[in-house]
Order: sequence, then C-alpha cells, then structure tokens
Amino acid sequence: MEEKLITFIRHEFLEDPDMELDADTKLISSGLVDSFSLVSLQAYIKKEFGKMIPAPRITAESFDTVAQMVKIIEQF
Repeated sequence: MEEKLITFIRHEFLEDPDMELDADTKLISSGLVDSFSLVSLQAYIKKEFGKMIPAPRITAESFDTVAQMVKIIEQF
C-alpha cells in the first residue's frame, strides 16, 4: 500500500518525480503537496484500495505522510 501511494503522489503531485520520497516524508507541511490534492488522494484511495475515507478524516495534518495515510486507510 505504501509503495502504491508513494508512486501515485510522486507522479501526480511532485514537480520532480525523481525526488526522494518515503513513508515518513512530510508532504503537505513541507509544501511538496498542497492541501487541494487531498481530494485527488481520496479518490485514488477509493479506486485503488476500495476504501472510502470520510472527508473529515482527510486533513493536512492527518494525511501529511504516507505512513499516516496508511494508518487511516487500515481503519476503514
């Protein structure tokens, strides 16, 4: 799950798709990904993993790293 999310984020949101990115990289708080991208992430998670994450659970704080995303996805 982590690798799929990292690949999606790298190709969809990063200006430099070759940039080093791992499960603990700060995405939103570092400015790598903007908060508007959370809607796209929500749609990707539903399509790829069959998990519908309620909008209130998807925030810049709770989805700042891939590791945080995985924890929330696993709850649903």
